[in-house]
Amino acid sequence: MGLSKEEKKARKEAKRLEKLKAENEARKKLKRDELEREIAAQARKRGELDKSWREMMLKIKEPVFKQDIEVLWHTFERAYDKKDYLIKYIMQLMDVADDQFQRTVASFCDTIDTMINKFLSDLEELSKHNDIRTSRVLKAGEDDAATINTDHNAAETHLQLLLFHGHTTADSMAWTTRGENLVKEDEERSKYTNERESLRSFLENTYNSTWDEYKGVLKSYVMETAENQKQVRKLRRKENLMADIIASQAKKIANSDGLLKRLRSELAAYESGTKQAVFRDRRDRHRAAFFRLKRTLADGCTVDSKQMARLVKESDSTVEWLEEAYKKGEKILRLAALCRKFETQREKVMPFGPNLPHSPTETKISLRQQHSNDSLVLNAISSTGGLTRLWQKISNAELSRRALVREKMLLEKENALIVQKIQEYRETKMNLETRKCLCISGKADSGNHPVAVDGVLEVNKYRNF
Repeated sequence: MGLSKEEKKARKEAKRLEKLKAENEARKKLKRDELEREIAAQARKRGELDKSWREMMLKIKEPVFKQDIEVLWHTFERAYDKKDYLIKYIMQLMDVADDQFQRTVASFCDTIDTMINKFLSDLEELSKHNDIRTSRVLKAGEDDAATINTDHNAAETHLQLLLFHGHTTADSMAWTTRGENLVKEDEERSKYTNERESLRSFLENTYNSTWDEYKGVLKSYVMETAENQKQVRKLRRKENLMADIIASQAKKIANSDGLLKRLRSELAAYESGTKQAVFRDRRDRHRAAFFRLKRTLADGCTVDSKQMARLVKESDSTVEWLEEAYKKGEKILRLAALCRKFETQREKVMPFGPNLPHSPTETKISLRQQHSNDSLVLNAISSTGGLTRLWQKISNAELSRRALVREKMLLEKENALIVQKIQEYRETKMNLETRKCLCISGKADSGNHPVAVDGVLEVNKYRNF
């Protein structure tokens, strides 16, 4: 198929635009190349100018540079000469110092050598003198040792002679005295043997007789004093028992003495009137406390009767209010039944909107909790003493009042919600659609639609539609 005029025009226009674009690109490229050439020429020219400028400045500054170089060269020469002179002078001083050092070393070595030689000569002389003195001392010691040995030998021989003489004289004297003593001992022994034997026999007889007498006396004493000892033991036991009794009686007497003193003091106080005054004060206090308790009990009874009357009145008023609320609810339900035929499909599914009152299950749970709490309270009250039945009645009335107040609040909320919904329905413009009756068409819906009379559980069935 051939191209249309518009397509041809568009293609020509595209080609023309491409050609213009290519021409523009070529112009830009030429200008760019020309600019690059100019930049390169300017760079070369600038380099030449810089080079000529540097040469000209060097020519201008050349005499100054030469003068400065000459000045620096002269200063360097002067400093070099100074350093050279100082080095030479220091070398001369070092040579002089080295010469002096060599001389001092030589003189020191000479003095050391002379001192060493002198020390060695003195040492040789001292060793000679020492040898002479030691030889003399050795000779004197040998002579003394010889004299001591001779004296010792002489003394030892003399001592041995004295010892031999002493032993011989002692032995002779011992034998002579021993013989004399033995003779005397035999004479005395034979002289006193008979007397000793007679005395021994006499003493043995007297000892045996005294021992037998002592045994007899001791036995007779034990036999005679047995009864007395028994009596003594009995008396000691009685004495201990009586001592315990006396001690306990003394304690009782002391306690009774204290009790008597206390009773005497109380009797004196009672006779003086102070005790009677105390008893009277105590009686008056108890009587005043009794009257005070009686008065408080009477006041409590009056207050309880007033509260009971008030409670009865309030219960009557609440019953009347509930009856009125019941009638109002019936009227609302009848009105809702009348308005049912004007409801749309959406209103039939959710007649009261998403904000619904409490479900019956929640109310039942709350009532169960209330009953359980009531039972706990009743059990706690029944376990107490005193006015149990009265307080049970009061608590039951209070609990019933609270339950009625709670029910009243729930009904008020529901009533306000219903009134609000009715006002909203009245304010909105309802467009009634003309439809055929379901019973005539025969196409009835299978689901049961909620009505105003249905409860909350019936409405919850259709919430997800």
